[in-house]
Amino acid sequence: MITLFIDSSRKKLSVALASDNKLVGLSNVESHFKHSNFLMNEIKKILDSSNMDIKNIDNIVILNGPGSFTGIRVGVTVAKTLAWTLNKNIYVLSNLKALTIDVSDDVVISVIYDKDDYSYVGIYENLKEFEDYLSVDSEIFNINNKKITICTTDDNNYVNKLKDRLSVNNTVALKIIEDYDYLNLINYATSKTKVNPHLVNPIYLKKIDAEKKR
Repeated sequence: MITLFIDSSRKKLSVALASDNKLVGLSNVESHFKHSNFLMNEIKKILDSSNMDIKNIDNIVILNGPGSFTGIRVGVTVAKTLAWTLNKNIYVLSNLKALTIDVSDDVVISVIYDKDDYSYVGIYENLKEFEDYLSVDSEIFNINNKKITICTTDDNNYVNKLKDRLSVNNTVALKIIEDYDYLNLINYATSKTKVNPHLVNPIYLKKIDAEKKR
């Protein structure tokens, strides 16, 4: 099985190619959200270097955010178009879930930072998964007597406040994720249920005030 991976939600554009449980191609371009200038070319370069044609891929994995409005729209649009026109399987993961793939604990919490008091948060406990835009004071963080790992990409004020709050009644570790383990991410995504390309929607990093206050 050949799988194409796309993540355009960050400043860094990531494209990877896996074949038979091996990572055969990886491109990380510091394109700073100008992903439309690079994405198709990076896909072509990875396929060419692996002597593969786009028609030979079986699956597409796309991370659909939270991320920047312009950046993530580029990746989601390309992934949906390829999956639909080439009749390929498409699998979707949030970036929140992607941060936790290699981490296990009683509770795993991922944070994509927005500002000191509100950020995007994923909470994963056994088979329960919850993702939302949350205040650091949210009642959902009333967790007791658990081992918790917080996963994030940088040491920010929201994470520090959350760690201080959770540490009162729990054992808390902080894990800074510098980059994904792309092969593990691809294997995890393709073990899930494929989706209809038309139902793949981006999750943008910023929300309008009305959405934040719901």
